[in-house]
Parts: sequence; C-alpha cells; structure tokens
Amino acid sequence: MALRATEVFTPNDFPTHTYVARPAETLEQRLAQYLEVPKQVISVSGPSKSGKSVLIEKVVGRENLIPVFGAGISRADEIWDRALDWMGVPDEVARARTTGVSGEVSAEAKGKAGIPFVAQGEAGGSASVGASHERSRQETYRRRGLQQVAKEIAGSSFVVLLDDFHYIERTVQGDAARQIKEAAAAGIRIITASVPYRADDVVRANPELRGRLLSLDQSYWSPSDLMSIAQVGFGKLKVKLDDASIARFAAESAGSPQLMQVICLNACFELGVEEELHDTAEYPESPERLVRICKRAALVTDFRSLVSALLDGPRTRGTERKTYTFHDGSTGDVYRAVLKAVALDPPQLSFKYDEVVRRTAQLCHGDAPSGSSIIGTLTHMTRIADEKSPQDRVMDWDEQNLDMPNPYLLFYLRWSGRLDEGR
Repeated sequence: MALRATEVFTPNDFPTHTYVARPAETLEQRLAQYLEVPKQVISVSGPSKSGKSVLIEKVVGRENLIPVFGAGISRADEIWDRALDWMGVPDEVARARTTGVSGEVSAEAKGKAGIPFVAQGEAGGSASVGASHERSRQETYRRRGLQQVAKEIAGSSFVVLLDDFHYIERTVQGDAARQIKEAAAAGIRIITASVPYRADDVVRANPELRGRLLSLDQSYWSPSDLMSIAQVGFGKLKVKLDDASIARFAAESAGSPQLMQVICLNACFELGVEEELHDTAEYPESPERLVRICKRAALVTDFRSLVSALLDGPRTRGTERKTYTFHDGSTGDVYRAVLKAVALDPPQLSFKYDEVVRRTAQLCHGDAPSGSSIIGTLTHMTRIADEKSPQDRVMDWDEQNLDMPNPYLLFYLRWSGRLDEGR
C-alpha cells in the first residue's frame, strides 16, 4: 500500500518516516545514557515546538512511555493517579475470600474496618461452639498512588514523562516535587519536559532535588536540520521539490520541526500529492505557490484573540494615537506598526532594540514611531501577552531585546492576514 502524505508528515504524531537525528547535538545518545543512571530525575528543556516529546519517545519507546501532563493537576497525588490511569488500573478492585472457621461467629463481626486502603465487609452467620462453617469475605482494594506505581514499574523500562510541570498549580508544586524525589528514590524513572525559562521550576519547588537532576537542553533547529525533514519526506513520496522552496520552508519554520511538518504537509495538499507517486515528479520553484502553501498552513494556528489584544493595546485616556502610513498602502498606530515590523522578512524570533527600530522605519512611508514610543509599546505588549497567556511566554521584552519564543505566533503574524485587516 502506498504511503500517504499524512503518514509521512505528522505534525501531531511521532514522525515515523521523517524523524531526523541532529548529529551535532547527540541528544538521543545523551538521553539514553541519562536513563541508565539510577534514582535520578531527568529534565529535558527546549523551546516551544522544538521536538522534546518526540525525542523522548524516540529514545524511550512509545510502549514504555507513561505521559502525565501538568495541566489541571491540583493535588500532587494526581500525578500517580494519571500514571495508574495509563496502566489501566481500576480505582478499586473487589475480591471475595472464603475461609473455613470453627466456633460461633456473631453478627457484630460483620463490616468491620480493616487496614488502610482496604474496606472489608463480611457475610456469614453464627453457629454453635465447635461447629464448622465457611465465611465469605469481600475485600475492596483501592489505589495506593505513588506506592502502587512504584510496586508496578520501579526498576523497569517504563518511564513517567511529566510534561509542563509549570502548569501544576503553584501551591501544589512543592508537594509534587517532593513526591517526584521520593519516586526517583524508589526506582521509578522520571523525565520532566519544559520550556527553558521554566526548566528549573521543579528544583525551585524542592531544592533538595539539586544533585538528583540530570539536565538535557535542546535548542531551536538549524535550517539544514529542518531541510532534512523535507528532503526525507518528499523523497519517500517521490516528490522532487526545488531547493529554494525547501530552504524557504525551513526559514518560515523558525527553528520548529513541528511547524516544518505542518508546512510540508500543506505543500503536499497544495501540490495534490495525497500519497506516494508511482514515478518521481519534479516541481519547479513557484513564489505564488509558496504564498498559497504558507497561507494554508497558517490556518492551523489561531492567535486571533491574542493578536487582537496586542493591536488594541492598553486603553487610552482621551488622547488618540498617531496614525502612520505603511509602504503597502495600509495605515495603523504604533501597535500595528511594531507587529508588522516583527513580521517582516526575514523571519526571526529574536530582535535587538535597534533592529526593531530599523524594521519599523523600513515599514513606514514618511514619519515612523520614535524609539521611546516603540519601547513603551513593547512594554505594554509584553504585559498584555502575559495577561492573555499567563502560562506561556509568547513575548518577552527587556528594553534591549525582544524575544518571540513561539514560532507559531510569528508564523501567524506573517501569514494569517490578521495584520492587514481593517487597513
């Protein structure tokens, strides 16, 4: 059966056919070595959409990976409840036991409480002294959280992946970190995955984890590594795409292998290639087709509410903002000007202050926002972004550098058309 494009390029699944190991990083080897170290917690950190989960699944194996997501955890015990859910362990198990006894049994013996986590109920009757009878007793065994997880998988090849520890409620993180330490000491293999600026949350929640944590830092992907995804995938589909288009796909992906998968899959849709071709087909460079592919790919991202809030900026008190004219014929205030400047070619995720000023001036026809106005705008935008997405850092400004850590947001700004609405 011919391979389908959706099997080759898989933005939301493990890339079986397009997995690319970055030789310069040796990440797979290092993670495999860390997993051999007993009673340690492994911390894998990397930028948003940089392939952390894919790397872990590649090394550990899907069949051995127990994923637990931090979102929604309000008690530390829920970490182990979710692990037990994955194992298919029921909340409680009822078992009947029948024992032979002699002597008189009174009704008062029925229903007495037993050991912790076990509720016991007895059914039976009474008999005269010296008589023999059987007594049936039902025992209900309830989950035992961390203790039960340790009993099931300690010392095994199974790995608990705690993704996005920072999503766990702040008041619970300390207790969660203590239990993670206890779990590692019991022989449970644990990996935490996080973005770089939250990589030390688990240690800050419990400083006693220092010395018990092995860190593996993953970076944004290089253009050549991203291009390898396209070259391998299109090769499997017998599609020969020009090098310039593949290089442009890599540039637009801004270091994200997941976004590269999205763009390549939408390229297949645009080319009408739904499955592996019978014979190799060449597709020459086409700027118009490239635009259609990127606009199509932008439909999988949705930052409309966030971008609307950034465009609106803070409320003004009686003073209207100055309007600027842009070279594309549109107009807008300093908030629209800065976002459009960030979205200009070439795509990038980090900007020095001077670069933001230069891009904004390049965008404007005539007057451009002053440096002080741009500084104030970026300060307000960062505050708005934090309010709209308190768990995810999507914009960071320190009066010298602007960072846009999420490649999908940059791609949305460049290709969704949202910045051109209401011109």
